[in-house]
This record gives sequence, structure tokens and C-alpha cells, in this order.
Amino acid sequence: MKRQTLSRFTILGALLVMTAVSARAQSERSKVTNIPFNFIVGQKTLPAGDYTVEPYRRDYDKVWLVQSRDGQTSALVITIPVRFSETREKTELVFHKYGDQHFLAQVSLAGGNSGRELLRPRQEKELAKKMIERQTIVLATGSAGRH
Repeated sequence: MKRQTLSRFTILGALLVMTAVSARAQSERSKVTNIPFNFIVGQKTLPAGDYTVEPYRRDYDKVWLVQSRDGQTSALVITIPVRFSETREKTELVFHKYGDQHFLAQVSLAGGNSGRELLRPRQEKELAKKMIERQTIVLATGSAGRH
């Protein structure tokens, strides 16, 4: 009887630890970032505000969700992996700016040397073809050392 009780507590303890680790990993991936300008994700324009940017599903990181803090505005976007030579100290959102239009282009998470690059929407490709000058804007939040 003691052995069964001990076994149950061991399993329960392991489940609690795995849940806590999973929740922490999820919170690291879904930091809220204030984006101070309207921006385009895929074919959708999103208003300035607080957003989370994270994989749409935990087990599949090709499709990412960009969602306003209140959950009222969102967009799904297909991404491709990108590697960096150095570990990122902060979570970064990279935007391409053409005139007054901002396009979310890349996401990298604090503490890693990889990120996700968004496929360029048709609208951005057209602006690039017109030789409109492109600026790069990087918004960074959090740090790899914070938990």
C-alpha cells in the first residue's frame, strides 16, 4: 500500500513539474510587445497596440499567430526558420518600413540563436520593385536572463 501511494505521489510530482516547465516555456514565447504603429502581417493590417507573437501550435512552428493583447485582432502567418551567428539577448520583432507602411518581417526569441522569418506579402514585394527605400525597425523586449 505504501509503495502504491509513493508511486502515485511520484507520478503526480512529475506531472506538476512538467506542467510548470511547459507554462514557463509558453510564457517566454508569448511576451507582450507594444507596437507603436499600424503594421501589415501577411495580407492584413493590424492597428498599433500590445501584441503577442507566438507559434500557432506548440508542436508546429511554421505558422505563427500575431494577436492583440485583448484578443480582438489577430493574423496567422507562414514562417521559415532563420539562424543567427549570435544568441539573442532580447526578443526582437523586425519590421520593414516603406514610406509609412510597416511589414512584420522577422521574429527572434531571447536566449536563442534562431528565429522565424515571415514570407513577404505581395504588397511589400511591389513596393520593393518600385525601388522605394526600405528601412529596418527592430523592437526588442525582455531579456534572456529574466524569468
